[in-house]
Amino acid sequence: MSFQSLLEFAGRSDTGMVRSQNEDVIYLCPESGFAILADGMGGYNAGEVASSMCAEVIAHQLKQKIQSIWAPVFLRQSAIAAKWLNEAITFANHQVMVAALENDAYLGMGTTVVVALSFEDKLLIAHVGDSRAYRLRDEELVQITRDHSVLQSQIDAGLISEQDAQYSPIKNLITRAVGAQDEVDIEIHTHLVEKGDVYLLCSDGLSDMLNYDEIHHIMHQHADQLELCCQFLIDSANNFGGNDNISVVLIKITELHQRSLLEHLFAS
Repeated sequence: MSFQSLLEFAGRSDTGMVRSQNEDVIYLCPESGFAILADGMGGYNAGEVASSMCAEVIAHQLKQKIQSIWAPVFLRQSAIAAKWLNEAITFANHQVMVAALENDAYLGMGTTVVVALSFEDKLLIAHVGDSRAYRLRDEELVQITRDHSVLQSQIDAGLISEQDAQYSPIKNLITRAVGAQDEVDIEIHTHLVEKGDVYLLCSDGLSDMLNYDEIHHIMHQHADQLELCCQFLIDSANNFGGNDNISVVLIKITELHQRSLLEHLFAS
């Protein structure tokens, strides 16, 4: 099942201006209609191990499901696609935890993750931690994930404003991560897509350096050139300090999926 005629993908990852190594990982799979972005954390090299392992495990699990003979029929059902994502991220959580227990150098490692999976006229977004997803539609940019972080909990409780939150010293304290606990709490939502939509997945290395208006301006100006848009986003984050690794993935809806007769027959 190919999505290459329906979606356009681009992605870049950069070490930034301060860190010595890149613990972010991006994985693009246009032929199966999904993308993964993971932002690792831990001791020396452990964050990179966690994010790489997480992305590879999720990608392998999703490919197995999507490339099965019944995928064209079942993918249209968001509950089944969500189940696949939940199982893939849950298995990645287990694998990261096992690796940490078996190697003292990896103790305490973990990673955030955000995954976008396309099926029919929908895009399913799953995330754990503070890596984000945004949607640009008709010149309007909307953040479609909510950070799993201490700061977001304070914002939700009315203890701090969105404006003041930009300067908070606890920006990077997350409340969920892959590999942090035996059970991982995964948030999954399904979004109806429209032709021309552009979806952004990013690590906090981008969202901490650029505010909403800055991200919106760059995406609005360069949405027709995804590779260039990725580079402009990363360059701008670096120009504002580049305090962390910076990763971005862009997905453009170039055409809406046309269901086959078989899929219509199985529609509920």
